[in-house]
Amino acid sequence: MQNSELFRRGIVLPLDPEAEESLRINDVNESAAFQYLEIPDQPFFETLWALGLFQTINAKSGSMIDDYEEEFVEPAAITHVLQAVDEVRSRAESPSTETLSFLNQLYNLAQESKKLNRPILFVL
Repeated sequence: MQNSELFRRGIVLPLDPEAEESLRINDVNESAAFQYLEIPDQPFFETLWALGLFQTINAKSGSMIDDYEEEFVEPAAITHVLQAVDEVRSRAESPSTETLSFLNQLYNLAQESKKLNRPILFVL
């Protein structure tokens, strides 16, 4: 199954080398070891976009995260993802509980990525 079929609209952390390889070759199965942070719907995605989350990650990490695309952020750039999430959290004015929770979960996912030395995949 393709990455976008299983993980459409979300952020994926492969937890072992086999899961990472399956993401890289775009052939995953549901039994592989992943941590997945779902973007629940289009309005929520638009909220994250309006906050500049993906643009800030791109600016800090050199990635090219965009709508209807898949983009890996490699382990060496995960510190930049953490910085970007911190920046977005600090400048967001009165974020909803759902938005704040998502940003916190993304931060935790990036911390785990750094700890495991694994990339994260944005499937938008």
